[in-house]
Amino acid sequence: MKIILFITVFVWVTLAQAQTAVATSGNTTTVAKAPSRQTRTTTTSVSLSNSDDSYSLTASFDAIKRKKLEKLLSDNLDNNLLSTDGDTKIWKKETKSETVYSFILKKDKLKVNIDKELVSNETYEKFKDLGEKISKTISER
Repeated sequence: MKIILFITVFVWVTLAQAQTAVATSGNTTTVAKAPSRQTRTTTTSVSLSNSDDSYSLTASFDAIKRKKLEKLLSDNLDNNLLSTDGDTKIWKKETKSETVYSFILKKDKLKVNIDKELVSNETYEKFKDLGEKISKTISER
């Protein structure tokens, strides 16, 4: 837990000073990206964590990017797993009472969690590529 807290603090401090931050502790690597300076204020941030057994992505973005992200997720995820709760869209796969993966899209936030021990390598690589597309979409002007 201390390692995760250290990495989180390190990433946020580094983000205040730079556009990309990478922190590694043992077998966990965390990457955070911020877009280049723009003339308007944005709430854009993307944080990735990739360890031996899990992958997570947390993002905040301008609400105007939600439609693009929703389409990207809808095109790349199994819509049979989609549920909605108000404005929140949730793609979640479970097996034997364990969550294999979840993608939770809110108004201006996205949270992704993948249990690498429960997905195939092919599925993990697909989701990792999707994470890069998500990061790029959020970082676009």
